[in-house]
Amino acid sequence: MTNRHIIFDCDGVLVDSEPLSMRVDVAILAENGVTMSEAEAHQRFVGKTFAAMLDEISREFGASFPADASAQKDLRLLKLYETDLKAVPGVEAALEALGPQHFSVASNSPYERVETALRITHLTRFFGNRITTFEHVARGKPEPDVFIEAARRADYAPGDCIVIEDSLTGVTSAHRAGCLVLGFTGTHPHPEEHAPKLRAAGATSVFRHMAELPRLVTERSL
Repeated sequence: MTNRHIIFDCDGVLVDSEPLSMRVDVAILAENGVTMSEAEAHQRFVGKTFAAMLDEISREFGASFPADASAQKDLRLLKLYETDLKAVPGVEAALEALGPQHFSVASNSPYERVETALRITHLTRFFGNRITTFEHVARGKPEPDVFIEAARRADYAPGDCIVIEDSLTGVTSAHRAGCLVLGFTGTHPHPEEHAPKLRAAGATSVFRHMAELPRLVTERSL
């Protein structure tokens, strides 16, 4: 058992949701006149909020989106979750090996989506309602707010928290918050290329398989 609090990102770390999310994003973009592949969307926007993505697309392409675009995204993605969402391979065993203790989630996704993802993948028992999202803070990732708030809610200083993140946006956010960051590449389409980018963003170590996580946490808690 570690003396540090462990904060997990959700998408791409606990649940393999990024491909589903990109599928919906690309469909919504296409419906509003912007053609983009899922691979490009993943490369450019993974880890960012949907609103931040739409803002960037609007500036770049001059596109406009309906006022309920975010609500449409949530409805479509939650429907996909019910049929297609899976936990990241090995994450349940890793959480069990790290216990008994409480963990937190800090995400750029809406609270309802995170809560639903944990329920569908049977991971709620590890986190309860310890979920902090961009909706609870002034600024989402890559700003540090969400991790600072997650640490505060758990009654830990950010410097006493270990964060597990898979995106450059998330690693940057956690590093700015003063947390120790472990970068996860197991759900990235090009893990070998992604790993050095996570290190450059502030990850102290990078790993590809969840079976490695308990050892990495133990080493950084001594």
